[in-house]
Amino acid sequence: MYQDAATPPPVRSNRPWLLALLAVAVLGLVAVLVVAALQPGRTVSGIALPADQYGPQDTATKPPSTTTTTTTTTAPKSVTPALTPGWQTAYSITRNATYDVPPDWTVPTPTTIVGFESGSKQVVMSGAATYQEKACGKYHPHAISGVTGSTLADVSAAAKATADNWSKVAAADDDRPDAQISLSPVETLTVQGKPAAHVTATLTNPAPYDCEHPTTSVLHVLAVPGNNGQSVVMVIQADQGIAGALTDTTIRGMLTTLRPAGLKATDCKQDRDVVGTWCG
Repeated sequence: MYQDAATPPPVRSNRPWLLALLAVAVLGLVAVLVVAALQPGRTVSGIALPADQYGPQDTATKPPSTTTTTTTTTAPKSVTPALTPGWQTAYSITRNATYDVPPDWTVPTPTTIVGFESGSKQVVMSGAATYQEKACGKYHPHAISGVTGSTLADVSAAAKATADNWSKVAAADDDRPDAQISLSPVETLTVQGKPAAHVTATLTNPAPYDCEHPTTSVLHVLAVPGNNGQSVVMVIQADQGIAGALTDTTIRGMLTTLRPAGLKATDCKQDRDVVGTWCG
């Protein structure tokens, strides 16, 4: 996984990854970003800064391995409380989108990006949340969630295309054969009063198995109409066949809370390159 920097670092792995950002001050103050060069399969964590305008379905081209920049940022607060009693919210500033997550999840700053990379292909999403971040003894969350987007207005097509794209990148690995992918039929439903489409990708991993290589993982994709004839898309990836594995009930409970975050126009930082948003 990586965070919401304009130039994410290269990592080749089918495991989620996060950008290392070293901040010298709290949010709202000047921070210096040092993007660490990462070796295949390595994961690290850090502090997030904007922005995630990476194009259709947030698929980015491979950036330089290191970069340093200085920026100032203040994270606006979502005015939308959790819909699920006892849960918390995660939200994306650039997409003005929020959703609920269980209380035992980690919710970093709202510009945090998570995703996957394989070779030159990357898929990322902001408004991130993670589950059991260090269950394997180092940074390797057993589930990630976030919000991305699609240029497709048809939510069924957007959900299917995003699930296909994300699962292929997530299934690829440097040190073993790719996982086998199975996509479910498109499920149409209504989420928070909006028409929506849901697709599940099941990834069957090759042996040998360990904490970072479970037998299977699932990738759930939900697409909802966004602005400008595009779709706002939520993605949840979760390892299966492990202790405390995320259940379908919990996943559906998260997906069905996707909604606008209620950010002020001045806080909802729209960029013409951001795909799938409720900003503006």
